[in-house]
Amino acid sequence: MRNRIEIFLGQLGHFTFRHAWAVLIGVLAGVVLLASQIPNIEVRTATDEFLKGDDPTRVDYDAFLELFGRDDVVLIAIEPDGDLFDLAFLEKLRALHEELEDNVPHVREVQSLISARETRGEDDQLIVGELFEDWPESPAELDSIRDRALANPLYTDFIISRDGKLTTVTVELEAFSEGYESADAFEGFDEADDEEASADASVSGDALKLSGDQEAETVAALHGILNRYEADGFKIYAGGAPVLNTALMESLLGDMALFTALSTFLIGLFLTVVFRRVLGVLIPLSIALLSLFATLGAMGAIGIPAMPISEIVPSFLLSMGVGASVHLIAIFLQRLELGSTREEAIVGALSHSGLPIIMTSLTTAGGIASFATADLLPIAVFGVVAPLGILLTLVLTLLLAPALLAVLPLAAMPAPPENGTAQANDTHDSPSIRMLTRAGDFATSYATNVLIACGILTVLAVVGILRLEVSFDSLEWFPDDLPAKVAARKLDSEMGGSMSLELLVETSRANGLHDPEVLHAIDRARHTSTGLQVGLVTAGKSISLVDILKEIHQALNEGRPDARVVPDDQSLISQELILFENSGSDDLQDVVDSEFRIGRMTIRTPMVDGSHYPPFSAEVARIFNAELPEGATAKLTGMMVVMGRSFTASIETMFRSYAIALIVITPLMMLLLGSLRLGLIAMIPNLFPIVLTLGLMGWMDQPLEMFSLLIGSVALGLAVDDTIHFMHGFRQRFSESGDVEDAVRKTLRTTGQALLFTSIVLSVGFFIYVLSDLSNLRRFGLFTAFSIVMAFLADILLAPALMKVTTRFSSLGKTNG
Repeated sequence: MRNRIEIFLGQLGHFTFRHAWAVLIGVLAGVVLLASQIPNIEVRTATDEFLKGDDPTRVDYDAFLELFGRDDVVLIAIEPDGDLFDLAFLEKLRALHEELEDNVPHVREVQSLISARETRGEDDQLIVGELFEDWPESPAELDSIRDRALANPLYTDFIISRDGKLTTVTVELEAFSEGYESADAFEGFDEADDEEASADASVSGDALKLSGDQEAETVAALHGILNRYEADGFKIYAGGAPVLNTALMESLLGDMALFTALSTFLIGLFLTVVFRRVLGVLIPLSIALLSLFATLGAMGAIGIPAMPISEIVPSFLLSMGVGASVHLIAIFLQRLELGSTREEAIVGALSHSGLPIIMTSLTTAGGIASFATADLLPIAVFGVVAPLGILLTLVLTLLLAPALLAVLPLAAMPAPPENGTAQANDTHDSPSIRMLTRAGDFATSYATNVLIACGILTVLAVVGILRLEVSFDSLEWFPDDLPAKVAARKLDSEMGGSMSLELLVETSRANGLHDPEVLHAIDRARHTSTGLQVGLVTAGKSISLVDILKEIHQALNEGRPDARVVPDDQSLISQELILFENSGSDDLQDVVDSEFRIGRMTIRTPMVDGSHYPPFSAEVARIFNAELPEGATAKLTGMMVVMGRSFTASIETMFRSYAIALIVITPLMMLLLGSLRLGLIAMIPNLFPIVLTLGLMGWMDQPLEMFSLLIGSVALGLAVDDTIHFMHGFRQRFSESGDVEDAVRKTLRTTGQALLFTSIVLSVGFFIYVLSDLSNLRRFGLFTAFSIVMAFLADILLAPALMKVTTRFSSLGKTNG
């Protein structure tokens, strides 16, 4: 089989040389056609979209959005120098509130002290208005408003901080794009629109959600307004998920552009130093860039979105594209030096390196494709896009590289600085070849010592792996001075939290939430959960139908504090809610559906690592379900639950993807090497760098999170490349001589140089991520680069030592396993 493939590749070399211009034109036309679809790529950074559409948590959250709208709001904290109820400050706050309502797109509602609801009773009437319905004209009127505001428990920790020194403006974005009308929780009270709303609600909301571009448009408009208002005495902190999503999208796009440019420059500089000729720089960069454009175009054509993690795709594909073509160029130049014609050198290069290039591409693609089954969509997207890019790179390498080698001029090129031929003497070898052969000689001479040292390192690494912790702290990704992160910390400390847990109380009948038994149970559970702390999560202020009902009952009973309770009479509850509905307020739609079957309670919490959310959420659910009577149940949803599910999905993804990668790569190694025994042995230097990298992360207390979860499978896919090239060359040399030392030395003098070059290119391509503003991307780049370096050292030290020891017991070169 190997011989037939090598013969076919040689024939492909003849064909490409003789039809070079036709191949070039055809390949370029295909790339241009794909690249024209790049503008169709959609950027998605919303946390709820990290989960796949059929994930139960995502399904529940989408249903919640249909019913109540978004819970991930923009929270703006405003801090005066002095009194919050200073008239000048309040006038500026009112102007800001109105401008946000009028000039920010895609906004459903703006809430602040200016629009705060105030409920009072007059005789038998219920009056529902706004705190500032009548603007104060005198100090006495302003003092009256201040007293009423500070005495209203619904304002504390929602609109006004507990110490009265901070106020907030809440901007709720539309959940869906214009032209889509969701199944609004209160639509039953708008009978004129019932039929139309029902028809609209049958449309799937997922495809019509507010897009990342629309959300970014909203945040940009909001920042433009806030920047004009911020001044001494009017300090503004703008936070919340939409602001962080936009910051993440901006970072994603900026990093993709920056790292693509840096990778291209650094790789080009390295190739210039190594080859010192146009051919050695132009061909690898052309293949890498064209492969990147083709991959991005395929994303746009197929409809694959760009998500967090997608920013590593460009420099990854650039490194992969260069690495594959370097092997062809190195062998091509060696053949030319030995006197071959250009056509013979192209055919020889494809016959010699084509099969290892194919197998390394397949194993790398197979290893990374293991992420395609991930429950986290950004990781799944990477598991599709990266293998697609690798396969496109393979096609371009096998077609474009030989075509360019056929047409590029050779006469003006100097002799290569790195000949690396197997026939060269040590005195004529380049420094890199001398280093490689000495490393191989050391490994075979002291094979047992090398294996013992590697064993000790493995034990230490395993201890480090046991120290690893999984994390999903999206706020930690950003730099500490990012305004949105500063705002989140401010809101957490002053207002009890910028994250919310949404709890839905579901009854089995219409008007089930008029039942005093159910409402009292909700009230008891709310009191029990108030101040609840599980891990780093503390329950802050909550609001539900119970709070509105207490407000109504108090207003209808002369405003007495002791009347702020839930009535025991169901008919009285129904009457009071009808009075509230008839008052003109639509605030009930935020806490209950139109039939009073489903009620919503929002509990504010700090924004912390998502690993702490599941146990907190589980305890809240336990408290409510223990209190609720038969026929009523509590279900959790909201952004907190989504982030908690993302955390558990991270763990599931890690174990599953690593297992799949091993299952895919190991048989491919055996197939290429033609030996069961040799294939299994070859996996040792592949796994060694991954174990070392994960162990180092553990010893350095670096968490496993959405980006660093990729390191193992990415490193495995890349490590296999070097091992395949080494083992392929070693097997050929060993079958000829039967001498391990000679086979290792000849392999490293030929293949080793390309291994060194590609390892440098790959490690540099990932190391540049340390320049990112995102801490998780910096960690990913640093540890992936480390794993690539360790993989190279494993192939020039550990692999030769293994070959030396194992050949004592079997003739690996002369058996098929």
